[in-house]
Amino acid sequence: MLKLVYCEFLKLRRKPLVFVSALMSVVIPFGMSFLPSNAETGAEAVEEMMSCLFQLSAYLLLIPIVIVLSANLLFEEQDNDTLKNLMVVPVDKGKLAVAKMLVLLIFSVLFMAAGGFLCAGLVMLQGWKIEGFWPLFFVGLGESLIMWTGALPCVLLVVAFNKSYIVSVIITFFYTMVNYIFSTNTPLLTQPFGLNPGTLLPGPLAFRWFFQFYDHGNPGEELTALLEQISPYFLSHVQAFGVTVIEAAVFLGLIVFVYKRQEVQ
Repeated sequence: MLKLVYCEFLKLRRKPLVFVSALMSVVIPFGMSFLPSNAETGAEAVEEMMSCLFQLSAYLLLIPIVIVLSANLLFEEQDNDTLKNLMVVPVDKGKLAVAKMLVLLIFSVLFMAAGGFLCAGLVMLQGWKIEGFWPLFFVGLGESLIMWTGALPCVLLVVAFNKSYIVSVIITFFYTMVNYIFSTNTPLLTQPFGLNPGTLLPGPLAFRWFFQFYDHGNPGEELTALLEQISPYFLSHVQAFGVTVIEAAVFLGLIVFVYKRQEVQ
């Protein structure tokens, strides 16, 4: 399996789309650095920049990028007529699919790590010390796992539609918008932990986990009201990543099942 992951990772060097996608991790934080800041301390400046990464880059960019890259990776061998050769070696199609998904997980982690380091650099360029950066950096890495898992349902549909790229793009756009809107929907953020959209969807799940790690020492009136509503519904590490791991296992299993059943063309 490790050899398959390594081989799949090496393939990324030949894909300009991967490098363009990686650069997208810095677009929103870099753009936000030109806007007026309300930060009065280094910790507030760090939090302000990292919140752009958590609540914009991860939601609006990472999920669709993972889905688009998955379509590229999953059908690469079919497009190049090399899948039959791999089956002769033999290479198990299920392991091949899992290897591709693990490569996308590595990409997701690197995406959030690159964005985090850029945020730190921008804060230092503004003359602040990067106070409280490392705890939020590791929160960002945790969010990369949640967003990767959140992309898997759409990856499953990509596999099921079998190279129907237009349908895949439409699904990706709709899913990304719904996920982002739901992440700011207070009724979903105040649902109890359980089998409901506020727990199972990656947007609300991630928000209910990472928002508690912000410094709320001097909240304004609006933030105070929001915290009073949603703080009782914050999720622990065990809850957030327990749901994430279970969902990842379920959708990975379904992706492997559908991918293996497709005929080699």
